[in-house]
Order: sequence, then C-alpha cells, then structure tokens
Amino acid sequence: MNAFLALLQGPDTTPAAPLAEAAGDAVQETWRLMDLPAMWVVVLILIPGAFGVAYLAYWRESISNRARWSMVTLRALSFLLLITVLARPVHVRQQQNVISPEVLLLFDDSGSMSREDAYTGDPEARAALQALTGKPPETITRAEIALAVRDELEQYAEATGYIPRTFRFSDDLEPLAAGSSLEGRGAATAIGDAVRAALAGHRGRYITDMVIVSDGRSNTGAAIEEAVGAAGVSGVAVNTVLVGDNRTEINLAVELVDSPDAVLEGDQVEISARVSARGTEGGSVTLLLEELSTSGSEEVRTVTSQEVPLVDSGDRVVLVAGRDALDYGSSERRFRLRVEPLEGERVTDDNQLTLSVTVTREKVRVLYVEGYPRYEYRFLNTELRRIDDRIDVQLFLLSATPDFQQDRTRGLASLTSVPTSREELLENYDVIILGDINPYDISPDPARGEEFVRSLFEFVERGGGLCIIAGQYDMPRSIAGTEFADLLPVEFDRAGVSMLDVPTSKEHRYTLEDPGAPHEIVRLEQDTETNRALWEDERGLRGFYWHYPVRGAKAGSQVLLRHPVASIAGGGDRDPLLVTGYFPSGRTLFLAVEATNRWRFRFGYRYYEAFWRNALRWLALGRMRSGDRRFELESLRTEYDISDRVTLEARVLDEDYRPSEAPAQKVILRTPDGEETYLVLAGVEGRPGLYRGTYQPERPGRYVSLVESETGGERVRTEFEVLLPSRENADPSPDPLLMERLASLTGGVAASASELALVQEAFPPDQERREPVSSQLEDAWDRWATLLLALALLGSEWLLRKRMELI
Repeated sequence: MNAFLALLQGPDTTPAAPLAEAAGDAVQETWRLMDLPAMWVVVLILIPGAFGVAYLAYWRESISNRARWSMVTLRALSFLLLITVLARPVHVRQQQNVISPEVLLLFDDSGSMSREDAYTGDPEARAALQALTGKPPETITRAEIALAVRDELEQYAEATGYIPRTFRFSDDLEPLAAGSSLEGRGAATAIGDAVRAALAGHRGRYITDMVIVSDGRSNTGAAIEEAVGAAGVSGVAVNTVLVGDNRTEINLAVELVDSPDAVLEGDQVEISARVSARGTEGGSVTLLLEELSTSGSEEVRTVTSQEVPLVDSGDRVVLVAGRDALDYGSSERRFRLRVEPLEGERVTDDNQLTLSVTVTREKVRVLYVEGYPRYEYRFLNTELRRIDDRIDVQLFLLSATPDFQQDRTRGLASLTSVPTSREELLENYDVIILGDINPYDISPDPARGEEFVRSLFEFVERGGGLCIIAGQYDMPRSIAGTEFADLLPVEFDRAGVSMLDVPTSKEHRYTLEDPGAPHEIVRLEQDTETNRALWEDERGLRGFYWHYPVRGAKAGSQVLLRHPVASIAGGGDRDPLLVTGYFPSGRTLFLAVEATNRWRFRFGYRYYEAFWRNALRWLALGRMRSGDRRFELESLRTEYDISDRVTLEARVLDEDYRPSEAPAQKVILRTPDGEETYLVLAGVEGRPGLYRGTYQPERPGRYVSLVESETGGERVRTEFEVLLPSRENADPSPDPLLMERLASLTGGVAASASELALVQEAFPPDQERREPVSSQLEDAWDRWATLLLALALLGSEWLLRKRMELI
C-alpha cells in the first residue's frame, strides 16, 4: 500500500548516471500515470470508494473484525490496481544534455614568481600561508604558493559542480596540466593578453568565472581595462588572488661569480661570490657556504663562512668547500650561498643561491718509474696501491732484476718494461711520476730512451700530468741543460748540483708561499692558520734534511713551498721546494725533496695521503674527461642571455692522437625540452684539431651539447644555461592595486593568497544547466509484474474466503 501511494504521489526522480563533466549527457528516469484524474478525485473519491465497495461485500458476514478488514483491504487493493491500470502507468526515460559551469584558472608563471617573500610584518598572513602550503612562507617561492592555491581552487570547484580549466601564463597562455609545476621562468607578465586569450579560446562555452593568481606585476601586453571589457560583455566575473608581499624593503643579493662545473671525487671546490646591498648604510654581513644533501634528505652542513662588507656592487670573496662530500659517492655536490636577512628586509629570495658541481668518479691512472728502492719509493708505492679506490697505478723499478714482478694496482698487468710510445702513454695514463732516474736511460736501448722523452713531451702537451720527485743521484741533475728540462716549471743550474753541495745535518721546516690562500695541493686543513701551523710549526709535519736547489721558478709557474732560509743555487729568493706549472695544456709538478714519507710521523697516513691525492688529482685534471679522451668540447661561457649567441669549441685528436685534419666536426645540441638538432663546427684556419661554431638559442633553460660516437654512444659533452632578460627582475614587488582594479571592473572579488576563502565564496553550488534532448515512454500495465500482482491480491482474498468457509 505504501509503495502504491508513493507511486501516486508523482515523479520520483532517480538519476541513472552522474552529471557529465562538460556538455555531457544524463538520463532521468521517472514513473508517471498518464490518464490519472486530478489528485482531489483520487484522494476524495477513488480511494474511499474502493474501500467502501470492498467493505459492503463483507459487512454482513459473521467473521472476526481482523479477518473482515484483511479481506476488505485485499479487495480494495484489487480495485485500486484496476484503477491504476486504467490510469495508464508508464516508465519515462528522458535524455538530458547537462552543461556544467566552467571556471578559468590563470596562474602567473613569469620570472618574478620565482621570488620568495618573508611576510615579516604580517603574522596573520604568514600563518594562513603556512596552513595553505604546509611550509613556512619565507622558504617557498610565489610559484609554489600559487600551486597550493591551484590545488585548493580546483578541489573546491569540482566539489561545487564547476569544471576548472587551468592555465599558466607569462608573455603567452598555455594549459597547465595536472601534476605540472610552475617554474617562474617567463620573460614577462602579460595579464591583459592572458585574459583575452582565455576568453577567446572558450567562446560558446558556459563560463561563469575567471580567477587570476599573480603578483600583479604586469609589464607587457594589452591594457587591463581593454582586456576585462570582453569579460564584462560575456558576463564573466574576474576574481584575483594576489601572491607576494607588496611592501618595499632594503635588500641583500648573493651573486655567483665563478665555480667549477666539475671536480674529481675528493677534490676541494672553490667558489667565488659577491654580496650586493641596496638601501643599507655600511656595515657587514656573514656569507655562509652550506652543502646540501643530494640524497633527498633535508640535511644541511655549514662548510665555511666569511664576513663581507655591505656595498652596492659587492666585493668578490672566495669560499672553499672541503674534500669530504656530505653525500659520499654521489655524482653531484650541491651548495648554497646564503646571508641572513637584515632587519626589515622582506624580499629574501635573492639572499641565497644554490649551485651544483658534478663529481667525476673516474680513477686517476698513474705510471711511476723509479731508479732504486729509496724510502720515498717504498712508502709511495704502498700508499698508491692502498688507495686503489680512486687511483690505478703501475710501477717500474729500474734497478729490479728481470724476473722481478713489478708492483701495480690489483687487476692491472705487471709491466715488463717502461712504456715509451706516445700511444701507450696517451691511451693508458693520466699522470706520470718520475723518481730519481735519468729519463734518457730507462732502457739499455738509447733509442727507447729518446722515444720516451719525445712521448713525454707530447703526453704533457695533450693534457697529461708530469711529477718529478728529486733524488740525490740522477733526477734532476741528469737532465739539467737538456731538452727535457723545458718540461719542468723550474730553472736549473746547467752544471747540475752535487749532493755534496747541499748541507744535510739540520732538519728544516717547510714555508708556505701564500699561507692566507694556499694552493689546493698544500691545503691539508680548511682553516688557513691551522694549515700554516701544520707546515711550518715544530709540532706539525716532519721537515726535511736534503733538498735539490734550483735557480727559481719559471715565468707563469707557481711556487707552493719554499726553504725557510737557503738560497743555494743563487736565485736570490729562498729555494723553491714545490712548484707547479703548465706545458701548455698539461700540468707539471716539481718536488725538490724526498721526505714526504716522514709526514707519517705523529699523524700516520692522514696528511701524507691527502697531499698525494691532491697532487695527483691536480695533475690529472688536464686529462680527466668523461667519454673519449681524444675529444674535448666546451662552451666559452656557462651562462648566456637568451639574446646572445652561444659559442661552442671542440678539440679533436685522431686515432694516432694527432690533431684531426677533418674540415668540420658535427655535434648534437639538445634543447631544454629534449629536442635534438645537429650543429656543425667549422675548423679554425691554422689550428688543426680546433673547431668552433655558434648557435642562437630560442628559449631559456639548460642546454646540452655532445659529440656522438660511431655506435651512438657519447664521447664527450658540455652544458650551458640560457637565462631570461632582466625585465622580470627590474621590479618584482607585487601590485595589489592592479589586481583590485581588475576584479572591480567585472564585479569580481580581489583577495590575497592568505584570504582564499573570499574567492571560493564567489562560486555558488548547483549552477549546471540541463536541456532535454529526448523522452521514451514504456507502458507498465502489460508487464508480468502487473499480472502477478493482480493474481496475488485476488488469490490471497480467495484463500482467506475459503479458510473462513465463505465459499
């Protein structure tokens, strides 16, 4: 009976499917009585009449009231079922076109959105933004805040029945896919153009609102009034969300001057920077160099710091990161240069910068040739083979018997003779160490000695490293006045110096040439005063008794250590003990003492190992290249403005390690979006093996250039960055007045990112439109269910009558 009454109450709408996302189809199913009389007739006449007629049939029967009313009800329901069939019940299936409202979400992705704001004078805004993003607002960029706003707006829009259409814009408009981030790299901000493009791309659609999330610093494109006029005509309300702290402030900016692109694992990293100040009156600030984890953790380690004066242009300072990386074994070291904000400073994103340095894990390949097993050889032999994680060494002791198995790093072959050909040296070694030997006498065959010297010249010219450890017999006395001496960074007395000419009765300490800024080879401690004391004080490294005196360092060479008093060779200055030089692409090192093994006293292998690691790595840098060592490829600068032409330069050797005679060299250029193109570098006239070419970048980002091998592999690569012009940085402060004017012209709402609820309230729910498309009617009276229901009612009454013996 209840079901029957519910049927008579009219349409009972039950959607068969959820609303389509946009201009989709929906199905509405209902039950109707097509020939049903007016409701007052049903309620006042038909229903009472059915029960009245049924009651008349049983009012004289001698049965209980319960039985009487049961049979009356069954007969009344039978009458009502007949009336319902006569009223023509139908099942109505209506196809509808559902048009959901759409909201356009426009997010600023220009360069100014990469800045960070402190919100120091607005605690309520800080708290709201931290609740929105889950992070302190001073640690995230405007673009990151905008992304959090996007998530909130999209979720709210979908929950209230709107379809969000999300875009990013700078100087043009493009869709912002789900999961995509804002990079804050656009060259300019064109809010007016973005509004016009968004409306033009959605003509004919059911657009109710637009939300612009930006710092409001529009610096190009159409005027705001012109753009929002089209929105007003379309009936679209433009709402704005301001991102950023709009208060002016004094400002510090950390700028990178120079840093290496790559280092060998375990190398120190030298970084040059400056701090420029605006709105300050003198004073100083501490510049911090911090190392960041590359493993995904939040670990930060302060490496060093330096006090710098606050001046407009900024003074150049050099900070050095030690050899021990925060994440051992990583192929990258990440650093952050940072200064603490000044009191009242609000724009703080330029108070720090981060940089990455690639760590090359190639092993340094060393050949060490020694004349006899002196102490320097014995301990250096053991040390080089002990630190085989980063060094592969093969040694050859000239005084050994023919059946002696020459020492080497595990896994390498033992040498049976000194390699003398240019191919052997160039292909197999990065650094060659010569001990107390005459290089012309490394073989009984004089021709092999001459070949060895010629090959050494070419080895060093091609970037190899050469280390000379002076001895008391042959080196360097035997090469003074010879062509071989041209390789070394010091000047010798042509007559040579006898070991009897050098006093050996007193121990002397080393003297650093530049203790305030020591060379990386002799920087054994990060603190310069501790490092100086280590070399020069009595409780530091053990000193030496003998040294080989030289006349002085050659022009362009660098003296690292000197004798504390002696000037035996008559050069005027105190005798150099450790000198580095270049010839021309290779690196050379001359060590005038044979006492480094004595540094193990008191300190063990700590400083002894550090010195030789530093020396070998420095010597190897001319040769340590990833990929094919016959190829070098570099960009003349690491950063270019997008309007500059990029210059690439390649140096190529043929299979015989001679300058290539090919007229051109083809390289692959990979753009920031992953597209590859070929660039042909032309040979430089008069410079065999040198190729140069230029390229005009079309978009900012990180570019990669590489030389491909015949098998499709990578021989060598270089990278450079293309940066945007400075328009976005000229005035990055937010413009709330523009955002308010933009909203007011269309009756929209203007709010800040910390007041997002004001914009959300502008979207009322249930704004979709439904348009009928077609209807389908299906009669229900001739269904089996109807027949079965009638039989059930009549059969139940007949059974009751029979039970009551009324038939």
